[in-house]
Amino acid sequence: MIRRGLLVLFTLLFAVDGYGETFKTIRQQFEIYQRFTGEIEILSTDDTKEIDNVLRRTDLKRLIVRKALVMAQPEKMSEKDLPSPLFTENYTAPFSYYITVERAFAYRTLEQNNPDDAMQSIRYVFRLTDFLAESGSLELRVLAARTRLQTLETVQALLQNPHCRHEDHETLYKIFDGKIKNRADEETIWTRYREEGERFFEDIPRRDLSEILSPNLLKELEDRRAFAHYEKEWERRFTHDRSVFDRVSEAIVESSSQPYFKRLPVLRQLDREVREHRGSAIEPVFALLLLQEVTSSMRLFAQEQSGIEMAHLALSVSLGAQNRRKLINPLTGRDYEIRLIPDGVMSTYEGNVKPFYVPYR
Repeated sequence: MIRRGLLVLFTLLFAVDGYGETFKTIRQQFEIYQRFTGEIEILSTDDTKEIDNVLRRTDLKRLIVRKALVMAQPEKMSEKDLPSPLFTENYTAPFSYYITVERAFAYRTLEQNNPDDAMQSIRYVFRLTDFLAESGSLELRVLAARTRLQTLETVQALLQNPHCRHEDHETLYKIFDGKIKNRADEETIWTRYREEGERFFEDIPRRDLSEILSPNLLKELEDRRAFAHYEKEWERRFTHDRSVFDRVSEAIVESSSQPYFKRLPVLRQLDREVREHRGSAIEPVFALLLLQEVTSSMRLFAQEQSGIEMAHLALSVSLGAQNRRKLINPLTGRDYEIRLIPDGVMSTYEGNVKPFYVPYR
């Protein structure tokens, strides 16, 4: 799954305005995202008529993807199909579009008091996130985490729909239980990311930067003249950059077997070390680009894990489970909090102002 065939399928079906006819056109597609208002923006509005028009236009595409997701099995991507670590937004756009369509469909069916169709959308979105998370690509793993957190909001809308049933609670409990039991190993993710970074450094001397940097990143570097010092001392600066990446990424991999709250001191120290020379004559430009999202990505994974565990715990209590699995919040290192109210169950954790609520059915 998430092999080249599925990448092409998503690009064919969910490229903006039909500009993504082949896998190679994803870069041009990203530029279109930046310049034009596309259907994905419409789905984020409150214009019910326009949303329904988009859903009608994408209905067949959505069903084709669903069929592919049912037939496929999660597996690691081959190295030749991995995106450049610095071309994320172009690579993930068709997946994001499909996810947006499914979530919009779920909300519209809930407005029409049809929770069954909404549940199907939720199931397919979560199924796609399993494939994204198992792909071996950090970029797709980040997209999976963001999507799961967003979809928890859709789940909340389903649970509060008056037509939601006890069986729906059981289905959601099983979905979240599977996410907890089969969580992707972070050490593997960061080891693979380190390997991607090493390949990136191998590619730089023999490829044009426009081939391995996204348009946004390339423009950012050009605007602040980040390459000005490289012109005179390319070999020495490049060697320095690579050594910084190797040292820091190794420390990241070594720390990744620990829960996020135990990693924080290491991450803060690494951030200081990497960024202290930003803007100077010895700025590690490429190392900074490769490592700039590491801390935020690790926090995102912990937020995703805590969100799933919080939902799982609330559903577990609402269903009357007696032997709940003991879980420690990876963000805080503390227990989750459960509050029983007359009409349901609320779970949260210290510092989180948005609890997960499950009405009794």
